[in-house]
Amino acid sequence: MRIPQHIIEQVRQQSDIVDVIGEHVKLRKNNRNYVGLCPFHKEKTPSFNVNDEKGIFKCFGCGKAGNVITFVEQHMHMGFVDAVRHLAQRAGIEIPDEQRDDPTGEFARQDNAMRALREAAEFYQHILESSDGAPARAFYAKRGFTEQTCKDFRLGAAPAAWDATMQHLLARGFAIEHLVDAGLVITREDGKTYDRFRGRAMFAIADSSGRVVGFSARTLTDDPGQPKYVNSPQSIVFEKSKLLYGLDRAKRAIQAERTAVLVEGQADVITLHQAGITNVVASSGTALTPEHLRILKRFSDAIILVFDSDEAGQKAITRGIELGLAAGFDVRCVVLPAGTDPDSLVRDKGADALRPLIADAKTWLTYQIDRLRLTGQLDDATQQAKAVRTMLEWIASVPDALRHPFLLRDVAEAFRLHEQVLSQELQRIVGGTAQRTSSRPAASRSEVPAAVPAATPAAEHRPTYVAALLPSERELIRVALTVPDALAIVLNEYHVTAASFWSEGGRAVFRSILVGSEEHADATQYVLHDPALTAEQRREVADIMFAASAPSTSWKQFDVEVPDYEVHRTIRDAILGIEIHRVHQRIDGATQTLEITADADERKRIMFRISHMIQHRERLRGAFTSDPRDLSWLHADQTS
Repeated sequence: MRIPQHIIEQVRQQSDIVDVIGEHVKLRKNNRNYVGLCPFHKEKTPSFNVNDEKGIFKCFGCGKAGNVITFVEQHMHMGFVDAVRHLAQRAGIEIPDEQRDDPTGEFARQDNAMRALREAAEFYQHILESSDGAPARAFYAKRGFTEQTCKDFRLGAAPAAWDATMQHLLARGFAIEHLVDAGLVITREDGKTYDRFRGRAMFAIADSSGRVVGFSARTLTDDPGQPKYVNSPQSIVFEKSKLLYGLDRAKRAIQAERTAVLVEGQADVITLHQAGITNVVASSGTALTPEHLRILKRFSDAIILVFDSDEAGQKAITRGIELGLAAGFDVRCVVLPAGTDPDSLVRDKGADALRPLIADAKTWLTYQIDRLRLTGQLDDATQQAKAVRTMLEWIASVPDALRHPFLLRDVAEAFRLHEQVLSQELQRIVGGTAQRTSSRPAASRSEVPAAVPAATPAAEHRPTYVAALLPSERELIRVALTVPDALAIVLNEYHVTAASFWSEGGRAVFRSILVGSEEHADATQYVLHDPALTAEQRREVADIMFAASAPSTSWKQFDVEVPDYEVHRTIRDAILGIEIHRVHQRIDGATQTLEITADADERKRIMFRISHMIQHRERLRGAFTSDPRDLSWLHADQTS
């Protein structure tokens, strides 16, 4: 989907950055900026700044920076289009139907399905509060869910009638095709349709942004002929292998704790969240998958597996260890008391019964050894060798090779084996894996492991950010972006181009400014989101903009009317600074060449060039005291 540029600009302008960020960060006014604790890293002293005049934010601790769209992208882990749509919905701005620009109509189908699901969730919540919702309310109450928890997790109740949900949504303007795409209705062989969910307790399933994409519906009767759960089918908006239940509510806590707690069921998630343990998620109606862990890796590098204490739960932990290590996680495991699961343990004994178990979670190695020993799978040398080999295979799958020796040492100590023996076996396993991989046909993009993402052409050819900008380059960029008409002076009177900058970063940023000033209403906002720049370069621009909030030595205030004389002097001084640095570097280069040159005539020629460059540098230095409108130094001899 491509959102028109004028819509993006409208969304940005009508999304007050202080209000948007203030929903997630406690901000206080500090001179021209608002400050607060950074939401992207742990800190005790506020270093996160928001400038509402320019619509930008910058953390001077971790370096995160950008505008309101960037914040939503980074904090809510959305793509650019989703971030714009989120802000548009918040601001009440309608994004035009993209169906005409999408020959397949895929976006329109997805959008209609998502709207139908959102409307259905609200309908089920309404039914829960009505007389028809009494059985579901009793079920939730028995599970210990409070009224507020039901609202927070959008729990509801489906009417028992065969077509109540369908008729409600059709009356709201949806077509039957929208409901089929959303997985809300089923079409019979004779073409008639009926509700998929009837007479059940409804658990809304949301994506990481909080948008409802499906449902899990639990039976409220003891009828053995009815399945306990009916879930939304795979659809154009619902892929259960890519959804973690509760992630929309848990992601901030996961980031703060730097650890995600993985449980098996939705009731586990809800109960633990209600009890104040909020960094908890579960897979949605399926076993844990590598895709689940790829998504979770965006928020944390550590997971704690808290599965049921029965045999199935313990097998699931073993599978979770294998997948977690292969995804690059630090994996720990909780052993629950026999006959319990996280939900029942907290309901019966309170959150304090589970918190110590999570805090003292076993390492994956300790858990696995304990389990194998308890089940009699370490009774002889053959079994022990099999267990060690399995663990070495897991270690071989860890993407970070630097972790291998440390994990190897732990296994050696646990089994009282020599590290060298295990290291040789590990190398054999790693070598065998590499050989098998190389003998396979080339992997498709979807088969590339998450730890080694496929490089895109843009990423392969993007210039590397080599060094920070010169102070003079920063000053010139600051003036060009913040002083009215300064960019025109820079271009038309001083004839500055990207090549005028010394650093690659300076050249890249200035090229972005030129594009932004020609094609967009606000060049600063364009630069802060320009995909042609590296993240470091965009952060440098944000840093420059915040530095511009303080009084400059060359002009008195930020983004207000500045005397024309001061503007010219500031521009002149910045360009002189860049040129003097350039000449100084050439002098250094020539001096180094002179030191290794033996030929007398060549040495004389080099010395003459050095003398000439020194004279030119002194003329440039002298220009600092001249009238800012005297541009004769621009045309001075610059022979090098």
